[in-house]
Amino acid sequence: MLFKVYDCEKELSYGMELDELTARITSFNRAEGHEVEYLKALAVMARTELARKTFIYSGKGCERHRGCDICTEPGHCLEYGLADTEIPKEVFDAVASTDRIIMLFEGRPIKPFFHYRCGGATENSENVLGNRITYLRRVLCSFCKDDKDRDSDRYYTVKELEELLKTRLSKAEGIYCNIKGMFEDIEVDEYGKISRIKIGTKSFKGTEVRELLKLNSTRFDYIPVKFLIKCIGTGHGLGLCQCGANSMARSGMSYQDILKYYYTGISLEQMEMPDSEKPLKGIRIVLDAAHGGDGCDEGNINLDIVLRLKDLLENQGAEVFLTRDSDVGMVLSDRAAISNGKRPDLFLSIGQNSFPNQTASGTEIYYYRGDSQGEKLSKLIMESIKSSLSLKDRGVRTADFYLLREVKTSAVIIQLLYISNPQDEKLLRDQSFREAAAAAVFRGIRAYCEKLQNNCI
Repeated sequence: MLFKVYDCEKELSYGMELDELTARITSFNRAEGHEVEYLKALAVMARTELARKTFIYSGKGCERHRGCDICTEPGHCLEYGLADTEIPKEVFDAVASTDRIIMLFEGRPIKPFFHYRCGGATENSENVLGNRITYLRRVLCSFCKDDKDRDSDRYYTVKELEELLKTRLSKAEGIYCNIKGMFEDIEVDEYGKISRIKIGTKSFKGTEVRELLKLNSTRFDYIPVKFLIKCIGTGHGLGLCQCGANSMARSGMSYQDILKYYYTGISLEQMEMPDSEKPLKGIRIVLDAAHGGDGCDEGNINLDIVLRLKDLLENQGAEVFLTRDSDVGMVLSDRAAISNGKRPDLFLSIGQNSFPNQTASGTEIYYYRGDSQGEKLSKLIMESIKSSLSLKDRGVRTADFYLLREVKTSAVIIQLLYISNPQDEKLLRDQSFREAAAAAVFRGIRAYCEKLQNNCI
């Protein structure tokens, strides 16, 4: 599988095979003294990150460099980094031995966060990202206890702390304060001189402190000038702990055990690859046949078109779900709930229009304001309908319809014809027209998906 990579430094794009790209990402992020099973785990993580970018798993490629799958810009597509030096043989071996394996949660590739050392426990996602991710749960990690943190100590003056934290650190003059474990149990005489003080674990007379520290008098104060802040652990704490994973591998644990320990509830499966005979493979679509359940012809006409469209999409590899598959009545909220439960890439509702003036005719397509993908899909479907069916184009428009507003994905409502128009109604009752209508909508969807696959929209 070839990935198109945009090199930000050289300002050019080039193709790179999945295995080589996985190896370069793995090599860039490997820790010193790496174990074989740890390298395998890292290879699976790198491949999983790449899978998230692909069309098969609803990825949209690089949003900054159209036509490319990924770019080398730091912190953008390749957050893991990309090695540009010679790759060690053991890295290629790790990639080969985990051939096409990725991590999935509920059928989708996960975002494989990792950090250098957790220091005893990883983090829950909501504590770092602000939202709960089921596979990023806190796990206890004693495996990294013998590793050293990178540059863990930081020294700050009072002024530096004030500037960085945008706060004020002050102490009232003339008042002796306790600092637990350091200066405690302070006794002061009527003249403000220290008669007795506990410093650390030992109690002193004020005069003893003056003599030992060679102070001018026993009337002294103490003000912190510089702070040493010591950290345990390095990184945000999400997902895999590199030091812990390497230690687990050293103790004989497999890469599968390592990944399943740090990423809660994931499965390890073969990555889906492109299939020329199934170009829509990986696309999830919810189809909604408007009306239904009242015995009217319109509901059955809509369902017939939707069922034909479903067959066409599935033959091309798409995964299709229906809000209804028979003549049943459904409220709009249930239709939206079904779609949101499936987490599709697209939602399409097919219905017919009606108007008191029987001369009104033609096709209208609606999308929700601000839904740029819905707009692009609507326009491509309208182009296909016009060229295939020669119907009147009444426009692609924004609307605040309930389904467009409540469905949590790009959504389109197609009002194919006016059932109140005798000529339109006659067409809708024609089986061959319904078949042609389904094919026209299908071609519009396929054109949209092809543009997505090529990162053209």
